[in-house]
Amino acid sequence: MMGFKAFYAHVAGTVFSLAMVTSGSLQAETLRIGGTGVALGGMALLAEAFEKTHEGTTITVLPSLGSSGGVRALTAGAIDLSVSSRALKAAETEKGAEATLYATTSVAIVTSKMTTADTITLEQLEQMYAGEITQWPSGQPVRVVLRPKNETDTKILVSLSDDMAVAMDAAQERPGMVRATNDQENAEMLETIEGSLGVVALGQIATENRQLKILTHNDSPTSSGEFAQIELYSKELFVVQTQNPSDLAKLFVEFIFSKQAQSILSATDHTPKG
Repeated sequence: MMGFKAFYAHVAGTVFSLAMVTSGSLQAETLRIGGTGVALGGMALLAEAFEKTHEGTTITVLPSLGSSGGVRALTAGAIDLSVSSRALKAAETEKGAEATLYATTSVAIVTSKMTTADTITLEQLEQMYAGEITQWPSGQPVRVVLRPKNETDTKILVSLSDDMAVAMDAAQERPGMVRATNDQENAEMLETIEGSLGVVALGQIATENRQLKILTHNDSPTSSGEFAQIELYSKELFVVQTQNPSDLAKLFVEFIFSKQAQSILSATDHTPKG
């Protein structure tokens, strides 16, 4: 299977050759999918599976637009389907967007494989984000990779504790921090920066074959215990369409909820919701 990073590097000009049989003849059609980066690897795998039974149709998976950008592109008619890691806002549904939950995927605290640490406590995480701990036990520098304040990754971390919320505010205000604007940039930075620290969804790691070290949560005696349950914190993944989707869009959405597609998702650290 083609690695996701190779796929993603060429995705703007790369298409999947698929086909749809209509009235006994092959008709070339195009489907454009865009939105949150965390779902793109999964969409690529589903497109590959769809290819085996539907020849001749072109499905283009666009580089990350983000959840909001994907919905905007959809309602503007620039793409045919979008994927989102959040429920729709009222203003988006008023424009005709309709979202259906198709999977969830848990998140993990991760670092580069160059980092020698294997475990982390909630207290250490708080202090690293606050800038109070600047080195891993090995002496490697801690390089926190930040996401924007409104991103799900950030909200999940903030929800861990009051101290974590304060630490995140401090990190967001500290100059010189490493910042990732989308899911692919986030994963790339966490892979390549020695001593990195951040959050990535397990489904993204699996579908993109990301070379990341998932840190074990070693709670201290004073911890609330919630940190050990961080895998219970999940990203919800929605497929979004308009009120009048194309026949091909409807066909692909049906496929997402098929037994075959849900088996693919289950095998790549997603929990299907079909």
